[in-house]
Amino acid sequence: MITSISLAAIWVLLVIFLIRYVNHTNRNLLLFLQSFQFEDSSLTFNKNRKLPFKPLYEEFNRILSMFNQLKIEKETEHQYFEHVIKHVDTGLLAWDSKNNVRLFNQASKQLLKIPHIRNLSGLKAIMTDMPEQLDNMKPGRQVLLKILRGEELVSLYVRVSEFTISGEEIKLASFQNIHPELEERESEAWQKLIKVLTHEIVNSVSPIKLLSSSMMKTLKPSKAKENISLSSEEVGNMHSGLNAIYNRSIGLSKFVDDYKTITDIPRPEFSEVVLSELISEVVDLLKDNLLNNSIKVNMRIEPNDMKIFMDRKMMSQVLINLLKNARQALVDQTHPKIIIKAGYHNDRSVITIEDNGSGVPFNMMDYIFMPFFTTKKGGSGIGLTLSRQIMRAHGGSITLVSNEGEGTKVSLIF
Repeated sequence: MITSISLAAIWVLLVIFLIRYVNHTNRNLLLFLQSFQFEDSSLTFNKNRKLPFKPLYEEFNRILSMFNQLKIEKETEHQYFEHVIKHVDTGLLAWDSKNNVRLFNQASKQLLKIPHIRNLSGLKAIMTDMPEQLDNMKPGRQVLLKILRGEELVSLYVRVSEFTISGEEIKLASFQNIHPELEERESEAWQKLIKVLTHEIVNSVSPIKLLSSSMMKTLKPSKAKENISLSSEEVGNMHSGLNAIYNRSIGLSKFVDDYKTITDIPRPEFSEVVLSELISEVVDLLKDNLLNNSIKVNMRIEPNDMKIFMDRKMMSQVLINLLKNARQALVDQTHPKIIIKAGYHNDRSVITIEDNGSGVPFNMMDYIFMPFFTTKKGGSGIGLTLSRQIMRAHGGSITLVSNEGEGTKVSLIF
């Protein structure tokens, strides 16, 4: 009986101690898990206690130590990026799907002259439709936005990107004040244009002035007699002079018409255009000229059913201009070749026309898009300028890369 009672008591005590031990272990495990939940890295377990689960507690301590180190590294990176965002010259503005502002750095505050905003609608104080313009911008596109900041006109280069954090869509807009650069470029452009205009006008007006002066002297009556008699030679000279004046007047009139062409671009009439059909149509239009010059044309369009919203007539004109330029650059090539490619790059639609022609000299690259500048004999110099104007009307751009003797590559970016 004593043995039975003793065994029962021992059994009860063992059960009690086991329950206490399990509860203690559960509490430690709960503390370990809660330390992650509440990001508490100060918790440690006693390493000196001789417990059956001592290796487990040591592992807990190691994991907590690693967690603490990661937390320190994360905080360090956070502080680093905060300082970078604070001191960067580019304005940054981030907002969520509810238009609540998540980021508004110091550069944005200085550019927009707004100390703080909580919602994107706060930008209405600058421009009433500015929140809608930013929110409707497609990721990867860049827009030149002109705002009135007090009494100062500011040109902002705006670019928007989109990403997802914790399942929530965030949009990030970057602002750069390029007004000083635009003014400098505009001044340079005006100076270049004035030089071209002066050169063209002087070339036309000078002969007109000389010829008209010569004919006035011929027709001026002498003091001895009022009647004017002209010899056949003088009549011939006057006819030649009038013909020269007429031709120069026609040339000057054409120059003015060309100038009006590149300054009065109509608004594009957008429609969805299948790119392969448009390019094939333009190539067929110039097929005879290309074949006569033995030019091989390769087309690579990926995907085959690629479509772009554009003005079909305007873009046909751009492609015709570029193919004509490529054809003229291939006159002296033994194996002339034109490659037309189209596809997507960085979420943008891109058309490239590449040739293996003579290329453009480096010292002429700055002038290549300038009105009336041409390297071709008899060229008008408005093809590339007109193409750039049309691409700008489409919200896109045109770039030209060329090395003398190595060919030229022109890209149309939508």
